[in-house]
Amino acid sequence: MQRFSLRDQALSVIRQQVVTGDIVPGKIYSAATIASQLGVSNSPVREAMLTLVNQGVMEAVRNRGFRLIPLSDKDRHDIYELRVMLEVPAMGRLAGLHPAIDQKFGELASDTVVSAVNGDMVRYLEADRQFHLGLLSMLGNNRLVDIVGDLRDRTRLVGVRKLSETGQLEHSAREHHTLLAALGKGDSAAAEEVMLQHLNHIQGDWNAPGS
Repeated sequence: MQRFSLRDQALSVIRQQVVTGDIVPGKIYSAATIASQLGVSNSPVREAMLTLVNQGVMEAVRNRGFRLIPLSDKDRHDIYELRVMLEVPAMGRLAGLHPAIDQKFGELASDTVVSAVNGDMVRYLEADRQFHLGLLSMLGNNRLVDIVGDLRDRTRLVGVRKLSETGQLEHSAREHHTLLAALGKGDSAAAEEVMLQHLNHIQGDWNAPGS
């Protein structure tokens, strides 16, 4: 358990460094260097970076280390299309089930707004991820949650700080509350509309100049 804990901690730190721009696309980073910075052995750091390789976020460079993979416009568009196909009808279906929405989702929604206002990208990403994957998990399909989680990880880690520079991140964050309202009313059409708007909003941010 301790080994997995060290790997997970290393993965969290590496994710943060990607979000903050301390790790940039194209540059090669060795597990030993990052391990030295964290004060841990190479093994958990290497395992963490291999996790990102499996997610398509990084690639291994033989005998040298790991490199963050830049996303092309086509990559982003393809992932966007997949998320629309999966997440929009999923929210409509969830609303149709008239779910009892746990208080934690309201707290996570508020946390995304506060994080967006404060420019705390690491906190925003974590709350946003827990919010959306948590709602999907209520449908009881673990494969759906895993697939959407993988798609999100491939995009939201890279260049996310650009989203706040346009001043649009707060607006995107407030859409979480709108989605909860639609789910609470059992309004499938509204839930799908909000989710589609949310994904369209994110795609617009990706396509903004300098993103």
